[in-house]
Amino acid sequence: MFQINYINIHPETVARGLSKFTTTAAELETEWKAATEELRRLMDAAPWGSDAPGVAFRNAYMLGDGPNYNCDKGDRCVGNLTALGSLVRKSVENARGMDADQAEELRRLLEI
Repeated sequence: MFQINYINIHPETVARGLSKFTTTAAELETEWKAATEELRRLMDAAPWGSDAPGVAFRNAYMLGDGPNYNCDKGDRCVGNLTALGSLVRKSVENARGMDADQAEELRRLLEI
């Protein structure tokens, strides 16, 4: 069975990938905020009316606070996604720092 027991991190590739990821995540965050603000604005306007069919629609639409619940869950999901870029960046920095520490330790051992 073939196994890989090491990780080879190519810093330039990681930097390019994280740059694209960060840009895309920022665009998603902007679009998500605009969409949820528009949805909440429309819900606040209560376009379904106050007659019996309107009240029935509102009750079905807002069942379990569905739209607000989904907007809030989406906010957390998008927030976690935008934070992921910095977490990956820090993980790569830590891994490369450990590699440098191990290389230095090996150099010292070889000098003995």
